[in-house]
Amino acid sequence: MALDEIKIGLLKEFDDGSQSHFRRLMDTYDVDFIEFNSQDELIESLIEGEIDLIGTSGIRALELGFSGTQNLEGLKISTFLPRRDPTLVLVSKDNLEYLHKNAKIFTNSNITKLQLKRFRTDFQILDEIDLNLDMSSKSELIEMLDQLCDENNLDAYVIERSEWNEFKNKGRRRSLGMQIGKGYSRPRFIPPPLRGFSILISRLGFPNSILGDLDDSQARICFNVESNLTQQLGKIDFIGLNASIRRISTISKSLSEDGGFSLEILDEKLTDLQRFDNDFKDLEQMVEVIVESLDSSGKVTCGLEKKFVVGDDEFRILKIFVEEWNKIIDLTFRD
Repeated sequence: MALDEIKIGLLKEFDDGSQSHFRRLMDTYDVDFIEFNSQDELIESLIEGEIDLIGTSGIRALELGFSGTQNLEGLKISTFLPRRDPTLVLVSKDNLEYLHKNAKIFTNSNITKLQLKRFRTDFQILDEIDLNLDMSSKSELIEMLDQLCDENNLDAYVIERSEWNEFKNKGRRRSLGMQIGKGYSRPRFIPPPLRGFSILISRLGFPNSILGDLDDSQARICFNVESNLTQQLGKIDFIGLNASIRRISTISKSLSEDGGFSLEILDEKLTDLQRFDNDFKDLEQMVEVIVESLDSSGKVTCGLEKKFVVGDDEFRILKIFVEEWNKIIDLTFRD
């Protein structure tokens, strides 16, 4: 099936930076991007055949009813573009550790507020309500935050990387990464779930081969994991969650540097898989899942990490993951 022109519906309002990602990666295709005011209009236009695809973020896709285990009737996720960096950005003249005592930092993310408290208890963490901000758009909000910083009424602010790329993309900024830091200067910030995905949704029967060279299997796996866990973990506004695909050699190196029994357990698991299943003979990559939550003071962190090979029993693994997480939360925050 050949299409003279592919009509793709996008939301007018900011959608985790997915719109610009679609436009950039699909500029060599014969594509007509059509903007819509609401999710309902997008879905209706796709069902009625007025557009061929919906381009949206992972956050919106889950809101629309799509996850690793479910689709809307008559529709499916057709294509995943390569995932964009989901980490957060600190906009500041100084690194986080060098900000002065009682520095005022803005963020609208509940989990990020707690992570900042964990790093420095003296920080004053502010949001839109605290600053009496009522901006109608992300661009207006960031413009106002810059103004507050220039007037020394704010020392720094944290935004998502997609917001930085879309509305700012210049000036001094610091990445708030997911690495396990060594020492005081390397804090760990697991971002909110489902950031950085760009997803194309189609009607059943749409030929995936048309955009097959764009489809990214790693992004698909990570979305399936994060969307399934997001639906099961509860209090998702207060959870940092990320799934990624990493090389086994990289994972082994980091485990070796950390010490302990983790590396031995990983090696034993891989040996058993390769011994009893030929499909796992040439393993090079694993899925790594990280989730964390904090108490209201930021002093107590609950975290859980799990690694599994692509092609293993994902349903069983995630079921165990959720059970373990619920036990950790119950034991930690039990009254």
